[in-house]
Amino acid sequence: MPGGEGGHRTISLLITGGEPMLRPDFCQIWEGIYQQGFLITLYTNATLVTPAVMETLRRYPPHKIGVTIYGATPETYGKVCGDPSAFQKAIDGMAQLQSLPSALEFRTTIIKDNYPEAADIERLVHERFGAQYKLIQTRSVTKAVRGACADVAACRLEPEDNVRLAFRRGIEIIKDAVGASYDERNLYVEHIERSPEKTYAPRLTLFGCNAGMRDYTVSWDGKLLGCQMMGNFAVDTLEAGFQSAWDRFPSVVHLPPVNETCLACAHRDLCNSCYASRYAETGDLGGRPEYVCRDAEIVSQLLRRKKHEQHHDI
Repeated sequence: MPGGEGGHRTISLLITGGEPMLRPDFCQIWEGIYQQGFLITLYTNATLVTPAVMETLRRYPPHKIGVTIYGATPETYGKVCGDPSAFQKAIDGMAQLQSLPSALEFRTTIIKDNYPEAADIERLVHERFGAQYKLIQTRSVTKAVRGACADVAACRLEPEDNVRLAFRRGIEIIKDAVGASYDERNLYVEHIERSPEKTYAPRLTLFGCNAGMRDYTVSWDGKLLGCQMMGNFAVDTLEAGFQSAWDRFPSVVHLPPVNETCLACAHRDLCNSCYASRYAETGDLGGRPEYVCRDAEIVSQLLRRKKHEQHHDI
């Protein structure tokens, strides 16, 4: 079955356009999906965990819960969400969700408003909920899709800060070790070349990842999407049913060739662009996403710096 795990179907409950628990019929939807035999992952910011919601989740516990945390203080929640009181609501909701027999993950998306608290958010998770939890940190934010009006370019990090965030933990260790002599200009990334002897098994893919192969998303109106970031290709599950829609989906995917600039790019092996990010950034599945390009170029500069030093040492 699609998304199979131990012979079961899996589904992530992600109601597009807002927090799922905003819906007055959330409990009814949850119970109906649960009774169909799906293994459900719930993504939530935990601010609307009411007694009624908890009663439903205790009766029908999620297989996994992904909790998003936006900051480490009420002030930052005020900046990111527009409501400082949401901080304590979120913490209380997370504590209730932690009592369920579900695998719990903590997530955050770092933008300009909470960038100064990146380390504090991780510290908060460990202190409030336990050191065993890892914080999944999204650093690169693509532009809005499916008609959303968010001004992503105004709030997301610059590529330079994205790279610093990617290496934040390592940089903090270096700072502690070298003290006052720390100089970011001396940083470099050690690039480990692939062994020519190592063989790689071929992998079937539609978009370059598991989307549409092992995973899919069903939108609010019943459309099966291979990738939740793209509505370009879809099959109607209300007409075809889940299994038929899943079987038909690959036949509706028609991708354009990647543009020649990207194919010839010297930073191609370091680039995180995909069809979804190209479309979100440029409106073209084969476009050149400048924001992602800058990220890859900065990492490449770190690599070249090391190679330049090695050349002068010889």
